[in-house]
Amino acid sequence: MNILNIKFNLILAVGLSITGILSGLYWYHGAFSDVEFRESMYGPQDFVYLNRIGNYENLGSDWAKVQNEVYKQFNNVLFIGIYYDNPEQLKDPNQARASLGFSVDNNEKDKIKVFLDNNPSYKLVQLPEVKSYSTSFPYKSQFSLIVVKEKVYPKVNELVSEKKLSPYCLVETYYLQQKNKQVNFDIPTGENSQKYFLF
Repeated sequence: MNILNIKFNLILAVGLSITGILSGLYWYHGAFSDVEFRESMYGPQDFVYLNRIGNYENLGSDWAKVQNEVYKQFNNVLFIGIYYDNPEQLKDPNQARASLGFSVDNNEKDKIKVFLDNNPSYKLVQLPEVKSYSTSFPYKSQFSLIVVKEKVYPKVNELVSEKKLSPYCLVETYYLQQKNKQVNFDIPTGENSQKYFLF
């Protein structure tokens, strides 16, 4: 009987420890933060990008390729992804559209032409200043993007439905080279917002 009690207590202790670790991990990555969209402004940005069609679940390797190409030439980079489809509403999630790219500081803009010459799959566009619905989320590690899927994207869907935004796109701006890393989420609206549709 004592052996059974010891085993049960051990299993209970391990279970509670794992639960505590997972709760701490989720808390650290912002899972208990409130996500509220507010009216804001986005842009302008010189956006160097390539278009990509495929399942959003497989974006990691595409982003790794983009980063590898960009870091060869630029130092201060702001990565930007524009996403056009809600995978849950697509008949085929492998047809999800995205524009993946970056913007750079003014002191590195003279390098863009050389980059485009060496990487012909990329294009350059000026994203205009637009009104947007905006929010941000802390970035601690890749795990943050899992939490984003649970916390931010449902709020995007609610906002799009409430405001009857159709068509719409979601602009994710990754501030990963600053001390307090974060991802900003913007839904462009109003005049000039159609210029964010790059397909």
